[in-house]
Amino acid sequence: MTNLSYDALDVHVIRGRAGDDALLRPTRPLDFAGLTEEVSALAGAFRALGVVPGVSVLVDLDDDGDELLAFLAALRLRAVPVLVEHTHAQTGDGETRDGETGEGETSGHHVSGATLAVRHRPHLVVTSREWPGHVHQPAAVLYRGPEPKHPETEIDWDLAYRAGRIDPAPALTADREYAPGATAPDEPTAAVLADVHAAAAGATAYVVGDRAVLVREVPEVGTRVGRRLGALVAGRSVQVGR
Repeated sequence: MTNLSYDALDVHVIRGRAGDDALLRPTRPLDFAGLTEEVSALAGAFRALGVVPGVSVLVDLDDDGDELLAFLAALRLRAVPVLVEHTHAQTGDGETRDGETGEGETSGHHVSGATLAVRHRPHLVVTSREWPGHVHQPAAVLYRGPEPKHPETEIDWDLAYRAGRIDPAPALTADREYAPGATAPDEPTAAVLADVHAAAAGATAYVVGDRAVLVREVPEVGTRVGRRLGALVAGRSVQVGR
């Protein structure tokens, strides 16, 4: 069993499509090899900040390209990304930018980052705005823009990314994990693996605002990030940027 970041990125590199367009943006478009490298570096930074499988990572970023990188980095570690919704306007290619909602998304009130933090108690917050620590104090805050004020718990995005490039994170898999209560043999049996895969399918893959998306529901097209993940898994490029 692999993970969604592996399915969206590594598979295409392994299959000889490393140079194909993956992320199209106004500055520094990336092919599948480049996108895999950037996501792996960011995931390495997340791992150094204590992100492990199953924990929540709250993502509240203004730039949708940064949002996608953080989303894929959390998935790479089999953490659960929790995305704060922002309203975006639709572009000619079916993606969205600031101003309107895309197909399958509703306009109006979006759940705030503070509310999502109270609900999901994220280990890591990745954000473009000052984090109100009185709402929830995560183990670490990764800032994209604001100046970190507490060196023990806050870090700048660029600094974290440079550190992550030194020790990038591979895509974690669950093949050697076992069903609850099972005795772990030297090699997992087919029955044990079937239980693990069935449990994984019913687990939460990611959260977007009020909506929790299960692994078995992926790819889904009800959210912008779901459409982008689905496109990458299918080997298609996605366009971001304003």
